[in-house]
Amino acid sequence: MRTYARIQNGIVAEVLKTDGDVTRMFNPALVWVDISSQADVIEGWHFDGTTFTAPATHHTSAQAPSIAELQAHLATLSVQIAALSDRN
Repeated sequence: MRTYARIQNGIVAEVLKTDGDVTRMFNPALVWVDISSQADVIEGWHFDGTTFTAPATHHTSAQAPSIAELQAHLATLSVQIAALSDRN
């Protein structure tokens, strides 16, 4: 069984495993590349016509707030809600 990547606009749009002939199974306008020897290639990877590369990962420096920070924020919101409730 072979594995193929369908390339659309330089990006792997889908991956297909088949024993069939992709040139006969699909419209000839679709671009399929045999990736049987490259098991790590998945949807979203870039293809420049020769080489597959993983998309850049975006690391965010923001960390999730701590429980103490969330509790402090909740306390502030509680005070604001109480103040709004007293107006009515």
